[in-house]
Amino acid sequence: MNKLVIAAVVVVAIVLLAIPRVVASITEARVHERVAAIDANGTVAARVTAFERGWFRSTAKIELSLAPDAAQLGNLPPMAMASIPIAVEFAHGPVAMLDGTYFGWSQMVAHLDPEAPGITELTQTLGVPYLFEFRGRTGFAGGLSFDADAPPFELPIDEALLTFSGGTLDGTFDGRQLEARTHVGSLDFTSPTGTFAISNLRASADNELRSQYVMPGEATFSIERIAVSDAFQGTTPVFETTNLSVVSATTLDSTGALLEMRVAYGLDSLRVAETEVSAATLEMVMRNLDVAALEAYSAAISDAAATSDPADVLAVLGPQLDRALRAGPSLTLDPIRFRLDAEPFEGRVELVARPDRLPPAGALDLDNPLLVMGLLDTDAEVRLSKTLAQKLAVLVAQMQLASDGSVPADELEYLAEAQSGLIVTMLVGQGVLLEDGDDYRSSLVFSDGALTLNGNALPFGLP
Repeated sequence: MNKLVIAAVVVVAIVLLAIPRVVASITEARVHERVAAIDANGTVAARVTAFERGWFRSTAKIELSLAPDAAQLGNLPPMAMASIPIAVEFAHGPVAMLDGTYFGWSQMVAHLDPEAPGITELTQTLGVPYLFEFRGRTGFAGGLSFDADAPPFELPIDEALLTFSGGTLDGTFDGRQLEARTHVGSLDFTSPTGTFAISNLRASADNELRSQYVMPGEATFSIERIAVSDAFQGTTPVFETTNLSVVSATTLDSTGALLEMRVAYGLDSLRVAETEVSAATLEMVMRNLDVAALEAYSAAISDAAATSDPADVLAVLGPQLDRALRAGPSLTLDPIRFRLDAEPFEGRVELVARPDRLPPAGALDLDNPLLVMGLLDTDAEVRLSKTLAQKLAVLVAQMQLASDGSVPADELEYLAEAQSGLIVTMLVGQGVLLEDGDDYRSSLVFSDGALTLNGNALPFGLP
């Protein structure tokens, strides 16, 4: 009996000692596989420069940089092409000991490579143990759970001071499903001439990464406050925005062929000098987007951006646009709502493609804008206060008077206010604006090549 127990213990010990070596081999293959996938997305260039495989520990060196095509598309300077050196350390399971003890297939810790030029000097200057650290754990069931942080620091720059509160990231990645959350408390730049401050930046994602362009799921982004002050104009910010938010939800139909995207933008307030926009909301819905056409169209844009010949670009994009329109996509902006200096504005816009008006496949002519416009039905409505209409008319008059530079600056506002009344009166007289109590309203419908304004047909249309 004792011999059986001893034999079983020996077998278990051999297995436990052998497993880390097997996991190390699998880990190396996965690292090369994932880095190759990153490199193939066309945005980030990535390569494994070294991998040292051990029995219980392995290390890797990875270089990341912006892909040449992406840098060219964004007209970025050569410094944007500089590589980012990443050092990764792995501990192999089933009992992985790296960042504490973990029962699973592996643990990992990644950070900027301290052996790369300038990294150690920068961490010493900032007084931080690392610039960022990413920690991941792969469980027995597969999938990666992770967390990361960038520590807080203060960096004097001549007479200015950059202050960073630190940032955090955590989430899971299982198969193609990514769930992540990030938070930055604050970022402040203070100098003798003024300040720039951001507070409480948050983002989250719960998406299925089907491709570079199609990621069904939900994502959020928000910033509690952005403020810019000018030391020569007092302590009141010359620019300030509060509670900026973006919430998006993307879904696929049962066949996975058509996509719907909903995006809601929100803003409590935005103040520039003496002008304030408040209670702003914009909700956008796009329906019946052909997934294959969207992917091909997005890839074609990236490829065609390198050419300077518009004809070449249209030749590449035309077939994808044709396919997308045949799915009957639509775009709705509803509501468009805000207050400008406490005066309300509200509107909606809907554009719906008309596949029945498309020419035969392959005959869509993008050089004919009237033909393209005739493929879309449009329905738009606006309502705004009379006071806001007057304010906007003043702005229009100011831009018209200032365009030729013949009006002295000290007379510009006076003449613009004088002309604004004539502009509003003309629009009301022509039926462009309809009076409705304290508001003006207007509606525009374009369908089957015919245009109506406030229910009245206009004497021109499209074939």
